[in-house]
Amino acid sequence: MNLTKNQKVGLYVFAIIVLFIGSIKFYSLKKAEDDIVVIKNQATNKKEIQVYICGEVKKPGVYKINDDKRIIDLVYLAGGFTDNANLEAVNLATKLKDEDYIKIPTKNKNEKDKGIIDSRDDEDKININTASIEELKKLPRIGDALAKRIIEYRNKNGPFKRIEDLKNVSGIGDKMFENIKDLISIY
Repeated sequence: MNLTKNQKVGLYVFAIIVLFIGSIKFYSLKKAEDDIVVIKNQATNKKEIQVYICGEVKKPGVYKINDDKRIIDLVYLAGGFTDNANLEAVNLATKLKDEDYIKIPTKNKNEKDKGIIDSRDDEDKININTASIEELKKLPRIGDALAKRIIEYRNKNGPFKRIEDLKNVSGIGDKMFENIKDLISIY
């Protein structure tokens, strides 16, 4: 194949243009690959809990919220405070736990309002859902055998929903329950 000088120059120019365009495409694809950032799904230990809020909030009710949230976040979900809310009686920074019952008290001094009723009121009580045998034995008339039955019942049936459910454990009747009910909690 005999090519003229102009044809050879044209072929070289065409080849250079193709290489140039190919290089630009290759470089832009390579650059795009370098710019791609892979965001890995970071598993979190957050779980959704349900909390009841009432009293001086605009929309009282049960709310689903992440367990890392605080009372102030729950109040926000409930539409905020009413004008009668006693903000000084509430620790808005308190972390929430599943099944908390939060009551925002009123400013009205005549009302006997306890304020927040939640697991924080039970800090000095023994949590029958998490207590060890040794902790349960601190309760009056609870020894090794009964403490073991409480834990066995809890493991078999899941956490106690109400403190009264403790009466379902063999060996705990109404009389014993009356003696320990003020010393136990489910939070």
